[in-house]
Amino acid sequence: MTVLKGTALPAPTADEVIRAALSAPSDYPGPDRLRYLYAAARQMILVRLPVVAAQVEGAPGGPERASRERAVDEAEAILREGLSPSCLAASLTVSALGRALLGLERVAGGER
Repeated sequence: MTVLKGTALPAPTADEVIRAALSAPSDYPGPDRLRYLYAAARQMILVRLPVVAAQVEGAPGGPERASRERAVDEAEAILREGLSPSCLAASLTVSALGRALLGLERVAGGER
C-alpha cells in the first residue's frame, strides 16, 4: 500500500487532491485538512516536475513546449510558498498548488 509521506494514510490520487485543493477556498477546510492537502499536492508536484522538465528539454519549439514550460514555471513558483497559519491564506495557497498540479498533469499525460 502506498502512503502519503509522513502519514499513515493511503495516498490519494492526483484527481482527488486536485479536486479538494481547487475547492479549498470555497469549502474552507480546517487547518489539519489544509496541511494534508498542502503536503499531498507538493509531493505530487515534486514527482511530476522533473518528468515535465525533461519533456521541455526534448520538445521542439511551439505551443506544446510553451505549455510545458509554463506548467514547470508555475509549479516551481508555488513550491516556494509556505503554508500560512491563516486558514484563508492557506486555502488560497493550497488552491494554487492544485492548479499547478493540474497543469503538470495535463502536459505530462496523467498519473505518474
